[in-house]
Amino acid sequence: MKSIKILMATAILFYTFNVNAQTKTNINQVLNTYISLKDALVKTDAAAASVFAKDLLTSIDGVNMSELDATTHTQWMKVMNDLKEDAEHINETKEITHQRDHFMSLSTNLYSVIKVSKLGTPVFYEFCPMANKGKGANWLSLEYKIKNPYYGNQMLTCGKVVETIQ
Repeated sequence: MKSIKILMATAILFYTFNVNAQTKTNINQVLNTYISLKDALVKTDAAAASVFAKDLLTSIDGVNMSELDATTHTQWMKVMNDLKEDAEHINETKEITHQRDHFMSLSTNLYSVIKVSKLGTPVFYEFCPMANKGKGANWLSLEYKIKNPYYGNQMLTCGKVVETIQ
């Protein structure tokens, strides 16, 4: 009887770990592709941003929602179509201003998923007060150092970290 309880506890722990690991893998892939897109915008490279946006679409489509924990799944369902729409717009244009406009809402929506997914690695939510015609805009980064995707070299370090997501 004792060994059955131990076996069941082990199975439950393994299942929980496995689901969390899969959630992290699914969402990490989306985040990593998003970061490549962000870096292209930092460099003001519209052609590369377009390519990475297409890769982001592939990553978004590759998320297996059945492997997400309940909270992440719920949030993912709320924003998935908006993420796709913004990635499609960024992919379809080579106009950097239009790409950056869509990157604003892409960043806000992805933030809402990253916030609940508990990836286990710090993700920085950063803010530029000058973006969006002075209304400000946020983006996600794996670095604490500011590299502004909305203005590139014009204002590379304009902004601040407003939140560290653990």
